[in-house]
Amino acid sequence: MSATEKQKKREELTKTVKDYVLNDLGAALVGVASANDPQFDRAPKGHHPTDHLPGAKSVVVLGIRQLKEALSEPAHGEVHFKHYDLMNAWLEKAGFDLSFKMKDLGHSALFIPESDPYMKFFKQRDIDGHPRWSPIFCHIHAAVAAGLGKRGKIGIVLTPEFGPFQRWMSVITTADLVPDPRKEKEICLDFIEEGLCDSKCITACPNGSLRAWPEEGGAQMYKCMAAPMKAQGTACKACIGACPVGK
Repeated sequence: MSATEKQKKREELTKTVKDYVLNDLGAALVGVASANDPQFDRAPKGHHPTDHLPGAKSVVVLGIRQLKEALSEPAHGEVHFKHYDLMNAWLEKAGFDLSFKMKDLGHSALFIPESDPYMKFFKQRDIDGHPRWSPIFCHIHAAVAAGLGKRGKIGIVLTPEFGPFQRWMSVITTADLVPDPRKEKEICLDFIEEGLCDSKCITACPNGSLRAWPEEGGAQMYKCMAAPMKAQGTACKACIGACPVGK
């Protein structure tokens, strides 16, 4: 098979996968990253795509849209928590289905849970002395590598379509897919022009847990979770709800 024919097959397989994610699963966003993208070099030992799936060549990242209204409603977080819980269940099912779709297409695949249990991170700190939260896989890195968005003031991914209002799922696969180009244009207003939005995400945090990323570390998650969330409930929404980007 010639190089041209191989590239055509890569492109056809990539289109098949993306069409399945958007049309059959109903995701709002999909992108592809190389499993060896430099973005994943930021991962701790054991957390790289090829650590999870030997022989991995690609990471498919899909996003589900969040309702901005659920993030800005004034109740004590109950409405947002229900939305959050529903989105997590959808993402897990989508990752499961896409993994088996990849197997049907002749490739190994593994989906990564959309969130790690919070108690795991406290055990990492108390037993192993971890200074930061270390999820088994960073969907933020994957979304950036897959060309879906850019990191904003506090390190979360902003997309041109929805700003910060989406959640992510990643599927690691041995399929050799065509990676999407990285986003180059800034999306965060403060990165477009300093002071343009007065760092609303940082000032909205009820616990003072947020700082500018990457210079000062972004979210201080241990501090965030240690403080009582009287105004926000179980799933905090303050920083994302305050973001003026997206709809």
